[in-house]
Amino acid sequence: MKKFLICILVLTLAFALTACGKTEPEQLAVYSFSGENEQFAVFNGVIVLSSSNEIFCGGDLKINEEYISDIVSYSTTFYTMSGDEKRIILSNGVTDMTGGLVNVHGDLGQVSGDGILTGTQPNRVDDLKDNLYFELLTTGTDGKENTYQLQVFVTEVTKEVTAGTEEADK
Repeated sequence: MKKFLICILVLTLAFALTACGKTEPEQLAVYSFSGENEQFAVFNGVIVLSSSNEIFCGGDLKINEEYISDIVSYSTTFYTMSGDEKRIILSNGVTDMTGGLVNVHGDLGQVSGDGILTGTQPNRVDDLKDNLYFELLTTGTDGKENTYQLQVFVTEVTKEVTAGTEEADK
């Protein structure tokens, strides 16, 4: 939880500092997301949207070793679904090349940039809120692949505020 709060604080301060030199007000909205099932949990995810930058922090993964164990490689993917279109936001993979097992717990990574989540379509924010999914693909020591999918739920942390204005400074 501390990591989550620190991430939000750092991101908010970064946006506030970058907005100080600008003449146009900076629009800022922060969301958190999480989800779980009996196999694993995704928590502490953060989405920050501003008029100049977008940040997607995948948060943390915790697996239930009763269901998922003896893994030699895995990949994680966050994506949205719109009809039949799967739009990948962030994907990472880990493979042990020494013949050992990999630890499937921990940080899921992050990505940032101008328009990486919404592009030129502001309505994609609704896709993030209602259609954000996480996929875990594992390969066991026996060579068998398993795919686990989970819809994660997005919660608005802040109402959209304008950084660098008198209202935001109060």
